[in-house]
Formats: sequence, C-alpha cells, structure tokens
Amino acid sequence: MFPSKKMMTMAAVFFGLSLFIPVAQAQQPFDITDYFYATVTVLLSAPELSIFHSDVKGITRDNQENKLFDNMTSYCLRSGKVVAGRMNYTTYTKFTDPDGDFIIVESIAQDTPAGVFQGTFTFLHGTGKWKGIKGGGTSKTLFMTRGKQQINPTTFQGYLRMTGTFELPKK
Repeated sequence: MFPSKKMMTMAAVFFGLSLFIPVAQAQQPFDITDYFYATVTVLLSAPELSIFHSDVKGITRDNQENKLFDNMTSYCLRSGKVVAGRMNYTTYTKFTDPDGDFIIVESIAQDTPAGVFQGTFTFLHGTGKWKGIKGGGTSKTLFMTRGKQQINPTTFQGYLRMTGTFELPKK
C-alpha cells in the first residue's frame, strides 16, 4: 500500500518547515545599555552646516537575564553633521568582552523633533566567541548631560539603549 497524496504532501511540508527550525532557534535577543563619555572635535561650525567627529568610550550592562554582553567596554568613532538644526551621525563601535573577544557594530542615528536620538544598528564583525555574529536592531539615546556644569564644553555623557537580535553560527 502506498501513502496517500495528502500524507505525502503533509510530510513534505513538515520536512520543509523543519529545515528552518535551526535558524529560528539561533536568533537570540540583544538588549544592552551602554554608558558613555565622549569628546567632540568640530571640523566645521556654521549656521547652515556643522560637521564633527566624536571619540566615545563606555561600558555596557546587559538587560537580559543571561548577561552575555555584560561588562563589555565600548570604543566608538562617530562622524556626524548638523543641517537645519537636525543632527545625524554614523558610529562604528568596538565592543570588547572581558576575555578580549570583540564585536564591531555600525549604527546610523538622527535626532527627533523631541531631541531624542534614534537609529538602527548592524553587527559587522566578531572575533573569538563572536566570530560570524549577525543581526541588528534599534538604538535610542535615553539621556545626555549638557548642563551648566559640563565636564568640558567639548564633551558629553549619557547612555544608549540598544535592542534587537543576534545570531551566531552553529558549531
């Protein structure tokens, strides 16, 4: 007796769906807060256009229970511009874990009318346990100090929340 056409179709669909299960299981949530300090160098400051770069250093706290990204140091190179009072920038960040393995992340962000910076990020590269990392998500600057008692007028401090997903290759 041969299996019915309906049974064969169901088996084929089940087999096809099972091929995607390892990929779905490999994605994991990413949710960190990066506390930072930055120095700014201005290339041009004019009413119609300002161009700058920032040297940013910080430390992360992982908001997930597994604490996989906790206590990483961050070192960022940021280039940006201000046009018509609105700022946007691109940042390349090296997140280094306590073992010395690191991840390179590219972020693109801009300010909103409310003065909050929002953007997206992508994992570009990883070494050691992070080799082959993929994924990305969104970022939002939650707070930046710029008061009368600044540490230095060419600095800023704050923290950034990054949420999304990441995937590491199966070993």
